Amino acid sequence: MSGYKAWSIGEVVEAGDFQTYIQNQTVMKFADEASRASELGDSVSEGMLSYLVSTETFQYYTGAVWENISNPGDITAVTAGTALTGGGTDGAVTLNVDLSAVTIPASQISDLTATAAELNYVDGVTSAIQEQLDGKAAAGGGGFETNFLLMGA
Repeated sequence: MSGYKAWSIGEVVEAGDFQTYIQNQTVMKFADEASRASELGDSVSEGMLSYLVSTETFQYYTGAVWENISNPGDITAVTAGTALTGGGTDGAVTLNVDLSAVTIPASQISDLTATAAELNYVDGVTSAIQEQLDGKAAAGGGGFETNFLLMGA
């Protein structure tokens, strides 16, 4: 099957050309699934394409069922909020964070007495440090029991 043909005014469209260039390359438009089923009846074949106005969805016929080939989604815009730039209303959009505009509320760190260097010592710790040290001492064997006390520098 050729992909496209341009006709001149008054040119006769042969049956083979009608099938190849017009009928086989048509996307049928229906109000909804019920109207498609009513209009097509059993005259469906694998590869047919249709557009349903009610759901704004393109579908193709697999030979057994109609399957979606599009999902229009429901997001209409991405709006940049506090400390963000970018966004958009169509296509791929990006949001950028202005880290200088992000602040940590004082209530989150009001009881903190550790320095930045002290906090860096515990970088990567995944659970309570004292419990980890007690577990290491108990697993070390040697017949002794030791409790470690972690204190700030």
